[in-house]
Amino acid sequence: MTRLNGSTHGPVKAAAAFVAGGALAGSVVFTLLRILQPESFWFVLATAFVPYAVVGYPVAAVLLGYLRRTTAPPLRGWVTGGIVLAVFGTGYHLGLTLPSYLGEHPRGDPDLVVMTLNLHLGTGDAEDAVALVRRQRVQVAVFEEVTPGERRRLLAAGVQELLPHEGGAAGRGAAGTVVFSAFPLSDSARIPLDHGSYRIKVAAPTPFWLVAVHGAQPLVAPGDWRADWDVLNQVVPELDGPVILAGDFNTTVDHAPMRDLLGDRFQDAARTSNAGWQPTWPRGLGLLTIDHVITSAPYAAISTSTYLVDGTDHRALVARLRIS
Repeated sequence: MTRLNGSTHGPVKAAAAFVAGGALAGSVVFTLLRILQPESFWFVLATAFVPYAVVGYPVAAVLLGYLRRTTAPPLRGWVTGGIVLAVFGTGYHLGLTLPSYLGEHPRGDPDLVVMTLNLHLGTGDAEDAVALVRRQRVQVAVFEEVTPGERRRLLAAGVQELLPHEGGAAGRGAAGTVVFSAFPLSDSARIPLDHGSYRIKVAAPTPFWLVAVHGAQPLVAPGDWRADWDVLNQVVPELDGPVILAGDFNTTVDHAPMRDLLGDRFQDAARTSNAGWQPTWPRGLGLLTIDHVITSAPYAAISTSTYLVDGTDHRALVARLRIS
C-alpha cells in the first residue's frame, strides 16, 4: 500500500481537517435550524438546505476518523467527540430522509394525475409544457407565472384540447396562476398570497378542493413569505373534504410552516410515494425541493416525477394519485 511521505502528509492532513471542520460545523447548523426554526431572513434561506446534512455528517465522520489516528493524545478526545457528534447527526438526518425512500404507499394505475410547473415569468416553452401534459396524461395542471402572452401560447399549443376547463387568471410577471383541468371547475376564489393563488372545486369522480399555490420568495420578500404561510395555514384547514394543493411553495418540507400544514391530515406526494431525492429548483442544477403536490385522504400518491421544460427555471412535478 502506498504511504504518504512527509512532504505530502502535512498538507493532506490540513486539508482533511479543513473539510471535516467545515462539514461538521455546517451540518450542526442545519440540524439546529431544523430543530429551532429561527425566523431571521438568512436562517429561513439556510433551512432549505437542511437535507444536505445527511451528506455532511458522514463526510465529517470519515475524515475525523482518518485524522484521529495521527492526532496527538491531548487533542484526540476532541476529535473523538467530533466523530460521536457526526454519528449522532447522521442518525438524526437519516431518520428525516429515509421516509422519502422507504415505506408503504399505494400501487397500481392512478385515479388522478396532477402537474405543477412554474413557467418563469411567461418565458417557458408552452408547446413543451403541453406536450408533457399529453405524454403524462395529466388531468389537472397548475401553471405558475403565466402572463397573458404565455396563456395564449398554451392555448395555441392545444392545452384546452386536453384539459378543457380553466380556472385562475394570467397576470403580469409572477402574478399569474392558471389551472387547466379535465374536470369541471367551480367555486373559484382567489387566496390573498403574494402571487396568484386560488381555491377551486374540482368535479372529479371523487371531487376535491384544489389549492393552486404560488408563495412569496423568502429571498426577495421574507415578510411576505411568512404572511403567505399565515394565510395558507388559516385557509386550507377550513376546507371540508378531500384537498389537493399544488404549486410553487418556495418552501421545503423542513420549514416549520410547511410542517405545520402537513400535520396529520396532509401528505407531501413525493415523500409519501418514496420518490427519494427529487429537487425541483433550479431547473438544471437541482438543489432544492420547493414545488409540491400535497394531498389529503382519500387521495394518496403512487409516484412522483420531475421533468425539464425548456425556458423554465423550475422542473415540472407530476404526481400520480390513487384513491385509497
